[in-house]
Amino acid sequence: MACYQIKVSGTDASVTATEAVSVLDACLEGGVALEYNCRSGECGECIATLVSGSVKELPGADPAVFNDGHRAEGKILACMCYPQSDLVLSTRLAAKPQAAIGRHHVHVTQVIPHGPSIYEVRMQSELPIAYEAGQYFKWVVPGVSTNRSYSVANRPGGCGLIFHVKAYEDGEVSQYLKRDKLRAGDMFELVGPFGTFGLGTQPEARAVMVAGGTGLAPLCALLEEEFASGRTRQIQLFFGARSSCELYWLDRLQQWADEHSRFEYFPIIADPDGSPGWSGEHGLVTELIERKLTDAMCYEAYLCGPPAMIDAAVEILISKGIDESDLHADRFLAMA
Repeated sequence: MACYQIKVSGTDASVTATEAVSVLDACLEGGVALEYNCRSGECGECIATLVSGSVKELPGADPAVFNDGHRAEGKILACMCYPQSDLVLSTRLAAKPQAAIGRHHVHVTQVIPHGPSIYEVRMQSELPIAYEAGQYFKWVVPGVSTNRSYSVANRPGGCGLIFHVKAYEDGEVSQYLKRDKLRAGDMFELVGPFGTFGLGTQPEARAVMVAGGTGLAPLCALLEEEFASGRTRQIQLFFGARSSCELYWLDRLQQWADEHSRFEYFPIIADPDGSPGWSGEHGLVTELIERKLTDAMCYEAYLCGPPAMIDAAVEILISKGIDESDLHADRFLAMA
């Protein structure tokens, strides 16, 4: 199989790749820290300019983030393209060095259901696993054809990892959880860490966080990192779910709000009819942002959840004065 060189213009970064590995994966495996997140053509984080060379593009990119307009400008989506010759790219590199991607053996310590569709899965490794708050791991699930990706919900530094998993009616991983096939004591394999979603470069700027469903997970890791840092910036978290039974970890959020006066959170549900007894806010999380946040000038924003929610929230935040360079997004794709 032919081997090609991939170079990043203006840097010393260079890796060797084959046509069987995507441009993004070749760079990551070779230690070149391209910015990226989803690795599946949905987030647009790994868009690069192809200075020279040729690639083969696989179909499947979200046209909302990468389309013919980008192609006409000579851009590629690195996760969806495979080298057909030596390449020179012009692109941004991640601001911080990334932890090495590897295979990690852990064991399950707890599987905690939160209502009928949300599971908290706790795992333990023998030694601490290097990752950054905001990153995710792929689960190697026995009998499941495609590895699933889940963000870590706690900050790095220890041997414990916490994941939040949304269960779907006919999903493979969902059935694995619902039928108690994943139990305390089970050995498990993780691959990662992946992603460049994380805290921005303005540690004193006010922050607004927006979570949809289990998009809460990486934001909790970021919050833990913030609280441990000793910084004093103000943080507002908007947390939206379909029904009240999917608004989980509210006790954890309340505990943080009690301990840190600079943090406040606002939960909201979209379906009040399916949430008897709920007396809080109802509607879309974007509507709540519109009402509660008067001005986002000089803010940093961290958004995690379904792409449609993120796109709508971004539009509102920009209209309220936030700079696009201060928007950090992690688009969650529904993988059952």
